[in-house]
Amino acid sequence: MENRPEASRVVDLVAYQDGAVVSRIVIKKDTGNVTLFAFDAAQQLSDHTTPYDALVQVVDGEAEITIAGKPHRLRAGD
Repeated sequence: MENRPEASRVVDLVAYQDGAVVSRIVIKKDTGNVTLFAFDAAQQLSDHTTPYDALVQVVDGEAEITIAGKPHRLRAGD
């Protein structure tokens, strides 16, 4: 079977779960990963670092993220 690229809507690739943070790795490479997260209300990730650059795209809802100690309030599209 041939491995052909597909087009997908990011918002459809990971779903919310009550009281949980759900993650899905969509690209995994030695040079870095692309991971999607769905956060239920009041859920959060613990502080962490990574050897790779990070990109945050809010697809639905809104979130507060902290980068280098500075909080940022983001909405869908940010």
